[in-house]
Amino acid sequence: MPTQIPPAQTPESLQHLAIQDHLTFHLGDGTGNHDLVEARITTPASEATVLLQGAHLTRWNPAGTQPVIYVSPRSAFAPGKPVRGGIPVLYPWFAAGWDNQHQPMHGFARITEWTVHSTHLDPTGDVHLTLTLPSTPDLQHAGYGNCAATIHFVIGADLAITLEVTNHGTAPITFEEGLHTYFAIGDIHQTTTEGLQGTTYLDKRDNFAKKVQTDRLLHYTRDVDQVHLSTASPLTIHDASNHRDIHVVKGGSDTTVTWNPWSVMTPTLPDLAPDSWQHFVCVETVNAADNRITLAPNQTHRMSSTLHITKTTQHEGSGDHNGTTQMSLQ
Repeated sequence: MPTQIPPAQTPESLQHLAIQDHLTFHLGDGTGNHDLVEARITTPASEATVLLQGAHLTRWNPAGTQPVIYVSPRSAFAPGKPVRGGIPVLYPWFAAGWDNQHQPMHGFARITEWTVHSTHLDPTGDVHLTLTLPSTPDLQHAGYGNCAATIHFVIGADLAITLEVTNHGTAPITFEEGLHTYFAIGDIHQTTTEGLQGTTYLDKRDNFAKKVQTDRLLHYTRDVDQVHLSTASPLTIHDASNHRDIHVVKGGSDTTVTWNPWSVMTPTLPDLAPDSWQHFVCVETVNAADNRITLAPNQTHRMSSTLHITKTTQHEGSGDHNGTTQMSLQ
């Protein structure tokens, strides 16, 4: 594919894709924090914000609950700089790649401005937003110039994100991908993740040692950076402090990553506030390492993550979540 550098997108140039009362485009967030172009979405069930740089969702606030997505108050919002928080799109590799030799970290997708392809308001009131990743010189030089990446957001009572990659070349291509979601939680000490029992994971905090998650619930008691392999299972983040469960249903994803820097690693990350680690946990929909994708010519791979929130009423101690009543926000 030839190099595709789209014309600069402005709120004015995107006006024809706006949806009255539901989707508007803006330069900056209105508070002077940045001057990146963003899409602001309003539906009867939720509100959301998506930066065109990185196709990066920075806000999803369903009605009746606390914000679901965390963004660091110290994050940079600047051209070519990754945002700390939200849902970074990782492609065409995860971290430094399966061989630990790829740069920049997590690939080009999160620091490249994506092109707005289409918008749509469906009969249920959900807003659809589709963006495409330009075939930049960086992607071409890295060998991905013949791949087309598209991301599709469906925003309503649930949040559904689908990342689609098509190989338009004549040879197979290998890539990794991820939706690196930072979930906002009330207190990391009262947070657990369910759905990883029995999985084998790479413990990046222990020199990539292979271990097995034996317990039903993953408790966060220290810095965590785990790559759980060959698992497509749905996940539940028990956010006890906010009296809710965050449900994650994955599609086309065989890796789940969970990360929290704790107080140990936070000082090494200048775009996190000193107490940020207490208020988020990353549970990521990924294909990486042993689960990286090799895509044949003219084939398409889709990876998706759908988020749904239920309120909980705790009847017993918060450690085991056996005594909860769930109520959907819908």
